Amino acid sequence: MMSTSARGPRHRRTRPPHSKHQDDPPFTYAGAISASRAEILDQLDGSESKTTAVSVALVDGERIIWAEAFGSVDRLRAVAPTTDTLFCIASCSKVIAAVAAMILVDRGVVELDAPLVRYMTDFRMADGEPWRDITVRMLLNHSSGLPGVHFPNVLTVMPCPGYAAQVRDMLATERLKHAPGEMAAYGSDGFLLVELLVTALTGRPYTGFVEQEILEPLGMSRSRFARSPFPQGSFAPALDGAGRPEPQEYANIYSSGLFSTPGDLGRFAMMFINGGRLGDRRILSEAAVAEMGRDQTVNLPFNPVTDHHAHFGLGWDGVRQGGLAAAGVKAWHKAGDADHYHSYFIVAPDERLAAVVMVTNRMGMGSIAIPLAERMLLHALAERRSITHVPAPLEPADPPASPASDGDLAAIAGIYAGSYGVQRLDARADRTLTLSNFTGGCWQTALEGLRLRQDGRFSADSCSGTSYRGFAAAGRRYLAVRIPFGMRHYAMELPAGHELPPAPPLSARWQARIGRRWLAVNEPYSVFLALGRQPPLISLATVPGLEGYVAVSLRSAGFDLLQIVCPGESDHVARMCLKIPIDNGWGLSDLVIEEREGEECLSWCGTRYRPLETVPTLEPGRGAVAIGSEGLGEWFRWPAAAPLGLTGARSWYLYDAGFDLKGWGMGEKTVVGATGDGAYLLLHGAPGSEIALTAQS
Repeated sequence: MMSTSARGPRHRRTRPPHSKHQDDPPFTYAGAISASRAEILDQLDGSESKTTAVSVALVDGERIIWAEAFGSVDRLRAVAPTTDTLFCIASCSKVIAAVAAMILVDRGVVELDAPLVRYMTDFRMADGEPWRDITVRMLLNHSSGLPGVHFPNVLTVMPCPGYAAQVRDMLATERLKHAPGEMAAYGSDGFLLVELLVTALTGRPYTGFVEQEILEPLGMSRSRFARSPFPQGSFAPALDGAGRPEPQEYANIYSSGLFSTPGDLGRFAMMFINGGRLGDRRILSEAAVAEMGRDQTVNLPFNPVTDHHAHFGLGWDGVRQGGLAAAGVKAWHKAGDADHYHSYFIVAPDERLAAVVMVTNRMGMGSIAIPLAERMLLHALAERRSITHVPAPLEPADPPASPASDGDLAAIAGIYAGSYGVQRLDARADRTLTLSNFTGGCWQTALEGLRLRQDGRFSADSCSGTSYRGFAAAGRRYLAVRIPFGMRHYAMELPAGHELPPAPPLSARWQARIGRRWLAVNEPYSVFLALGRQPPLISLATVPGLEGYVAVSLRSAGFDLLQIVCPGESDHVARMCLKIPIDNGWGLSDLVIEEREGEECLSWCGTRYRPLETVPTLEPGRGAVAIGSEGLGEWFRWPAAAPLGLTGARSWYLYDAGFDLKGWGMGEKTVVGATGDGAYLLLHGAPGSEIALTAQS
């Protein structure tokens, strides 16, 4: 556990939770609002700011004390958001999905610890897997062992209904990443199955059940699922570099994709604050609310949660929010991230307070949502004297150095793999460590001079506050990283990765695949592709020091991602082989080689890929492109400079030789060919259809 000195000073309560003297004036929270507003305006200021729109709400009991929106939803037309503007709350919707399941528990329709297959008889996974042991509770607390995410149609530029059934069918041939109930690793697959569970037991679509049983009774009148285009100006889109609105983003995983406002989510928070009801409408029993807010990780066989605040509840990311816990306040919390949306939701039930923050970012990753929500609540708590003061950021000083022995260095040096990448710690002659990341096909130094400190962690003077330590669990060596978080008045530590055992040498067939590239063929409407967030490429690599393993490499949301898989004795399947609780064991998948029309194609996380090197050249006189029965996209090299007319295409994408997106569209469009050699054209159409091509003069 973290020492008291590492946490910073305690913020002792001056009164019992939410108490006030009879002669106290009403709480206005003017100071909390002023401090939060100043922070928002500061973040929005300047042309380099990635944040384009912010909307917030502060809740006290059954009152929304403050709701305000900032920024822009169209800079060219000077359109600002309002408190009614919709934001995608993404995974904050998981708490709503958990409430939907708990409604059925309250009604005696579902037992939390009953096997899922009791209620969903059509659910299955690969033979030999213990998937029959998955319970309803495990879907809600991230301990099911399901892979975590499937990319096709999850976030799109047009509505794609049926995503939940699509993933259920994909899971039928997949395996678990760990035994059900063994540990908790964040993912969306479990909540997606809640959608199907609700439908199976009620006969109603999940979206209809949520609307009728949760949104309408709570007066969440603005909230809606993206099943059709929203009216222009009613939502906060991403903005391109010129400040123009980008296309609407559709979240087809409804259990992780509701669009809402802070005011609506504030009403949802009131239900928790009031033990399951709002006004005279009871949504959940008090027992159900309490169970959702109970730490679900304490009895799991394997879950080294370190000092991370992801003590999962049911639906909640954690029932101990780190920023408020550092001030002695209990709070439940949930974060949500889509392509360019970021939301954060905190409920402090004993204090009867809640904060909601929704943000749109111009460049995708990174957000002010978490520290801003903490700021709102901590200032509110200090203003009404529930805590003595707002905590200050931790001092950026590390504990004094302690001489590292050979054993100290040997215990942590090595290569550690996680779901986002691979890191290596090397011991130096001066008894320090150097941290390197494997990126761009080689090891690149990230941090030097990591010294052993008196608290048992390694940190560098040049990066004070970030520290590393090793620990052993379940027969593996793990690396934990500790960083300042939120408002930086507390630290968060989580497992970053673990070592891998020696593996047999790669077979000749796997060796022949290293360095090759493949192109996505089954994501016709992907937001990530359409808005240029990532190229359509995936490649296979090897990592020096991890001989016998294969690295799946791709670029997503501006980051180079590298995930290790193990071929073992198979020439056709490289298995996911990581077992990491919390976040860095997210989104794991087997890599499967598929033979299709004499070519080796790939399948990973639901996305299917064709080889780049065999992409044919589109002949200028060709009149049509046939789309196969599976509806997979067709790739062509397109060296012509003349425009090309398309009829019958569902979507098209044009890339330059480096796979930077040059244009895209849906329906009948005219594609302007790139000048010179090296362009690539991707065409999507209906299964079994033809796309007519017409040369334009």
